[in-house]
Amino acid sequence: MMKTLSPIGEAIRHYKLNASGGYEEWSKVARAPDYRMHVPSMGFDVTGHDEVRDVIFGWLTDIGAEQELVDIVEFGASVTCYLHIKDKEGVVLDIVEVFQIDEEGRVAEIWAL
Repeated sequence: MMKTLSPIGEAIRHYKLNASGGYEEWSKVARAPDYRMHVPSMGFDVTGHDEVRDVIFGWLTDIGAEQELVDIVEFGASVTCYLHIKDKEGVVLDIVEVFQIDEEGRVAEIWAL
């Protein structure tokens, strides 16, 4: 059972439950203009709305990613999502995404591990 979350935690949860909406759905989440996203396993380290849209969402589209939110935990200024991501070949990856929230309640940085 998922816990009560802050407004930004709730927005991230809503996005993860509706991730098939892609970047359009993600754009509803409050993000700092220069937020960063790191995906070390893929060598991705991108900054800002355009790079995240082009690189991260381009890659998710290319692999036919389907996201399943397993759990979400908020602790201080971090929101952590536990995900199963299935690609078009049916391979399922267990992914942990950590969202660092800034003092204005926006996503400032994301690590997908």
